Amino acid sequence: IRWRQDLTEDRNRLATLLAAAQQVDASRDAKLAKLRGMIEQKCRQPINAGNRKVIVFTAFSDTAQYLYANLAPWAKASLGIDAALVTGSDGIQTTLPGLRKSMSSVLSAFAPRAKERPADLADEGEIDLLIATDCISEGQNLQDCDWLVNYDIHWNPVRIIQRFGRIDRIGSPNQNIQLVNFWPNMELEEYIGLEQRVSGRMVL
Repeated sequence: IRWRQDLTEDRNRLATLLAAAQQVDASRDAKLAKLRGMIEQKCRQPINAGNRKVIVFTAFSDTAQYLYANLAPWAKASLGIDAALVTGSDGIQTTLPGLRKSMSSVLSAFAPRAKERPADLADEGEIDLLIATDCISEGQNLQDCDWLVNYDIHWNPVRIIQRFGRIDRIGSPNQNIQLVNFWPNMELEEYIGLEQRVSGRMVL
């Protein structure tokens, strides 16, 4: 009898949590709205003339899928830029209709100069908004881009530095580059001291 009561209580608590979670969607997502505003401002007022490229990193493929679903159509319609998604588990997506669905094709379309894309592939188009997980945080030259966003902060500070290293590279054609971090709320920050650790490593 007690076990059944406990199960019922668990079910009721889960139902309450689910109902609360279902009230939060993209239209009420303040963090997503802030990111959208930043991207729009960057594209309309580039920090380097004519450069509208942005990389958005997240640790989770589910988050990357969510961001792509809510940013790619908007970016195409409002800003006239094409977007792509690169994750290790969910594959490749892009708003460029003629682009091959491979990581090398997407990254070459995002950073044609750094990736030395052949001239005969230029008609495939160019990507200006790249949403990705850490599957591309190492070993990729993406310094055509001058603006990188960490939508969430990885627990390992080195990973943040590796992400920024995609655009903070020798041979960058950009006069300025920008790193944007979305820090967690204060309760979580106080619990793990993340900002202090990451900021300290970045200063070093």
